[in-house]
Amino acid sequence: MKRGEQALWHLVGKLNHDDSDTVGFPILSASLTEEALAMGLDVPQPPIRYAAPFQKKVKTLLNANVRDWQSTTIVFSLEALRMALRPDEGVLSENGSVCISPSATAGHLLNKRDDRALKYLSESLQANKSGAVPAVYPIDIFEIAWSLVHLKNVGAIEPDHPNVRKALDFIWSKWSPKEGIATGSSFPIADMDDTAACFIVLDWGGYPVSLDVFEHYEKDTHFCCYHHETNPAMSAHVRLLLALRSAPEHPKKAAWIEKTVNALRTMDDNGTFWWDKWHASPYYVNSTAITALHGLDNELARNRVKWIVRTQQDDGGWGYYGTSTAEETAYCLLTLIHHHQFYDDITMHIINEGAKFLMLHAQDSQKQGLWIGKSLYTPTRPVEAAVLSALVSYHRLQYGEQIGAH
Repeated sequence: MKRGEQALWHLVGKLNHDDSDTVGFPILSASLTEEALAMGLDVPQPPIRYAAPFQKKVKTLLNANVRDWQSTTIVFSLEALRMALRPDEGVLSENGSVCISPSATAGHLLNKRDDRALKYLSESLQANKSGAVPAVYPIDIFEIAWSLVHLKNVGAIEPDHPNVRKALDFIWSKWSPKEGIATGSSFPIADMDDTAACFIVLDWGGYPVSLDVFEHYEKDTHFCCYHHETNPAMSAHVRLLLALRSAPEHPKKAAWIEKTVNALRTMDDNGTFWWDKWHASPYYVNSTAITALHGLDNELARNRVKWIVRTQQDDGGWGYYGTSTAEETAYCLLTLIHHHQFYDDITMHIINEGAKFLMLHAQDSQKQGLWIGKSLYTPTRPVEAAVLSALVSYHRLQYGEQIGAH
């Protein structure tokens, strides 16, 4: 116990070094600290960014006459508020989870026994052969959509293939014309990031989607990923821009493109790259942003190209945290291949070295968790799809074949 206390005092000073927190960190860390202090432990208070917005969200929910837990993202961190839950309040989705969060579901079970919740926890444990509990489960819509986007972009799949059509039909069955779609079929709240990705593949597949859906996420100066979020998501804006550019004409299309680009300009703090709240590596959002911005703000795109080119590692790969990873290299390689004819900084030597690294490490079993949830995790299928797409794109570049357009 003493060693744990000492570790917390050492670690607390490092928490502000990262640009973003893990999901729910303000409320979860505050709750755990209160419990520890109540037990007589000597632990520090955690630094909490965006404390005021979090406190406002919690107070609004808890002070409401009728508390709709499933309409707010706070329920994803129910384990921090389980003592405030009333006996008659429902929090379970149809699959028995609390917002597809094993830890939130476990928090609910600490209050009362529920066979549906126990069954969900058992299934989430079985989903990972290692015996580890997944950070979030299932994220079926996200995994399908992101994988399809990567493979579509390099022309590796066609919408009329039976398996692709089956996946698209599944996404379409969960689609709401007003709000779009959520990250998982049992997640109760839609978001703009998944909505934009699914819009792209549904539109590609010939489904009657309309840009009207993005009105749900429009704010005065930007767009939100979730309503009442504490800080905007770069990647959601980039994904929205890709969706807008790929869509048919719409009365608000031009204005929304301008608003999205202006938001990205405003949030360009260092002039070189953005951080993203959903991914720990800036290579993820910046590589995608180059495609989204090309032809709209070439200077903003060029700055990202230069940063990617100048930060290639000696082994040919890319890795923000020192060691090159297949995932980060795939993102960089995809965008460099796609844009090598437009930016002088991109040379074939850089592309060839990146491809060599990726071919050597594509099958690496040790994947560094870079996606931000309550912990860092790896969505296996989208990452594998990104790696495969980069290799397909490089093969086509070598043989002079047409590469699919984003």
